[in-house]
Amino acid sequence: MTFVRHNCGTMGLKGERITIRLHEKDLRWIDSFILEGGFASRSELLRVAAKELIDRRVALAQGQSGETYVPVSDDHINAIDYLISKGRFKSREAALFEIVRDYLEEMSWEKVEKQEEKFREIKYKMAEADMLKKEVEKNYLKH
Repeated sequence: MTFVRHNCGTMGLKGERITIRLHEKDLRWIDSFILEGGFASRSELLRVAAKELIDRRVALAQGQSGETYVPVSDDHINAIDYLISKGRFKSREAALFEIVRDYLEEMSWEKVEKQEEKFREIKYKMAEADMLKKEVEKNYLKH
Protein backbone atom coordinates (compact mmCIF):
# COMPACT_ATOMS: atom_id res chain seq x y z
CA MET A 1 0.00 0.00 0.00
CA THR A 2 1.30 3.45 -0.84
CA PHE A 3 0.66 6.64 1.09
CA VAL A 4 1.49 9.86 -0.77
CA ARG A 5 2.15 12.89 1.42
CA HIS A 6 0.99 16.18 -0.08
CA ASN A 7 -1.13 19.24 0.47
CA CYS A 8 -4.72 17.95 0.33
CA GLY A 9 -5.82 21.16 -1.39
CA THR A 10 -3.72 20.60 -4.51
CA MET A 11 -4.85 18.74 -7.60
CA GLY A 12 -1.51 17.23 -8.58
CA LEU A 13 -0.03 14.72 -6.17
CA LYS A 14 3.45 15.96 -5.46
CA GLY A 15 5.52 14.68 -2.63
CA GLU A 16 7.11 11.54 -1.34
CA ARG A 17 5.79 8.02 -1.62
CA ILE A 18 6.02 5.85 1.42
CA THR A 19 5.00 2.27 1.96
CA ILE A 20 3.18 1.24 5.11
CA ARG A 21 2.10 -2.15 6.36
CA LEU A 22 -1.31 -2.60 7.92
CA HIS A 23 -3.08 -5.55 9.46
CA GLU A 24 -5.73 -7.21 7.34
CA LYS A 25 -8.42 -6.11 9.81
CA ASP A 26 -7.39 -2.47 9.41
CA LEU A 27 -7.39 -2.78 5.61
CA ARG A 28 -10.91 -4.24 5.67
CA TRP A 29 -12.01 -1.32 7.84
CA ILE A 30 -10.39 1.16 5.43
CA ASP A 31 -11.97 -0.56 2.42
CA SER A 32 -15.42 -0.51 4.02
CA PHE A 33 -14.96 3.21 4.69
CA ILE A 34 -14.11 3.73 1.00
CA LEU A 35 -17.18 1.71 -0.07
CA GLU A 36 -19.41 4.01 1.98
CA GLY A 37 -18.47 6.71 -0.50
CA GLY A 38 -16.35 8.95 1.65
CA PHE A 39 -13.04 8.49 -0.19
CA ALA A 40 -11.83 7.64 -3.66
CA SER A 41 -8.95 5.44 -2.56
CA ARG A 42 -6.95 4.08 0.35
CA SER A 43 -4.32 6.73 -0.31
CA GLU A 44 -6.85 9.55 -0.11
CA LEU A 45 -8.29 8.21 3.13
CA LEU A 46 -4.84 7.85 4.70
CA ARG A 47 -3.78 11.35 3.55
CA VAL A 48 -6.87 12.88 5.12
CA ALA A 49 -6.55 10.79 8.29
CA ALA A 50 -2.89 11.70 8.74
CA LYS A 51 -3.61 15.40 8.20
CA GLU A 52 -6.52 15.36 10.66
CA LEU A 53 -4.43 13.56 13.28
CA ILE A 54 -1.60 16.07 12.92
CA ASP A 55 -4.03 19.02 13.01
CA ARG A 56 -5.70 17.66 16.17
CA ARG A 57 -2.39 17.07 17.93
CA VAL A 58 -1.19 20.57 17.06
CA ALA A 59 -4.48 22.05 18.29
CA LEU A 60 -4.25 20.03 21.52
CA ALA A 61 -0.66 21.12 22.07
CA GLN A 62 -1.71 24.74 21.60
CA GLY A 63 -4.74 24.29 23.88
CA GLN A 64 -7.15 25.08 21.06
CA SER A 65 -9.10 21.85 20.80
CA GLY A 66 -12.50 21.32 22.35
CA GLU A 67 -12.27 17.60 21.69
CA THR A 68 -11.16 14.88 24.05
CA TYR A 69 -9.94 11.51 22.89
CA VAL A 70 -10.63 8.51 25.08
CA PRO A 71 -9.38 5.01 24.32
CA VAL A 72 -12.26 2.54 24.10
CA SER A 73 -11.83 -1.25 24.23
CA ASP A 74 -12.61 -3.40 21.20
CA ASP A 75 -15.43 -5.05 23.19
CA HIS A 76 -17.08 -1.69 23.82
CA ILE A 77 -16.65 -0.65 20.18
CA ASN A 78 -18.23 -3.95 19.09
CA ALA A 79 -21.15 -3.34 21.44
CA ILE A 80 -21.61 0.19 20.10
CA ASP A 81 -21.37 -1.06 16.51
CA TYR A 82 -24.03 -3.67 17.30
CA LEU A 83 -26.33 -0.97 18.70
CA ILE A 84 -25.72 1.13 15.58
CA SER A 85 -26.64 -1.85 13.37
CA LYS A 86 -29.88 -2.23 15.35
CA GLY A 87 -30.73 1.45 14.82
CA ARG A 88 -30.18 2.56 18.42
CA PHE A 89 -27.50 5.07 17.39
CA LYS A 90 -26.60 6.71 14.09
CA SER A 91 -22.83 6.68 14.60
CA ARG A 92 -20.09 5.90 17.12
CA GLU A 93 -19.77 9.59 17.89
CA ALA A 94 -23.51 9.89 18.57
CA ALA A 95 -23.41 6.77 20.74
CA LEU A 96 -20.48 7.97 22.83
CA PHE A 97 -22.02 11.43 23.21
CA GLU A 98 -25.31 9.96 24.44
CA ILE A 99 -23.62 7.44 26.75
CA VAL A 100 -21.51 10.13 28.41
CA ARG A 101 -24.46 12.53 28.63
CA ASP A 102 -26.69 9.86 30.24
CA TYR A 103 -23.94 8.93 32.70
CA LEU A 104 -23.36 12.53 33.71
CA GLU A 105 -27.07 13.17 34.12
CA GLU A 106 -27.31 10.20 36.50
CA MET A 107 -24.20 11.24 38.37
CA SER A 108 -25.09 14.09 40.69
CA TRP A 109 -22.45 16.17 42.43
CA GLU A 110 -23.70 14.75 45.72
CA LYS A 111 -22.85 11.24 44.52
CA VAL A 112 -19.44 12.41 43.36
CA GLU A 113 -18.73 14.01 46.73
CA LYS A 114 -19.85 10.85 48.57
CA GLN A 115 -17.56 8.73 46.43
CA GLU A 116 -14.66 11.11 47.07
CA GLU A 117 -15.39 10.93 50.79
CA LYS A 118 -15.39 7.12 50.67
CA PHE A 119 -12.12 7.20 48.76
CA ARG A 120 -10.55 9.47 51.39
CA GLU A 121 -11.77 7.13 54.16
CA ILE A 122 -10.30 4.10 52.41
CA LYS A 123 -7.03 5.93 51.80
CA TYR A 124 -6.90 6.96 55.49
CA LYS A 125 -7.59 3.38 56.66
CA MET A 126 -4.90 2.05 54.34
CA ALA A 127 -2.41 4.59 55.72
CA GLU A 128 -3.36 3.59 59.29
CA ALA A 129 -2.91 -0.09 58.46
CA ASP A 130 0.45 0.63 56.85
CA MET A 131 1.62 2.56 59.93
CA LEU A 132 0.43 -0.25 62.22
CA LYS A 133 2.25 -2.83 60.08
CA LYS A 134 5.46 -0.80 60.25
CA GLU A 135 5.11 -0.45 64.03
CA VAL A 136 4.62 -4.21 64.43
CA GLU A 137 7.62 -4.93 62.21
CA LYS A 138 9.72 -2.42 64.15
CA ASN A 139 8.76 -3.99 67.51
CA TYR A 140 9.30 -7.51 66.15
CA LEU A 141 12.81 -6.64 64.93
CA LYS A 142 13.70 -5.22 68.38
CA HIS A 143 13.12 -8.59 70.06
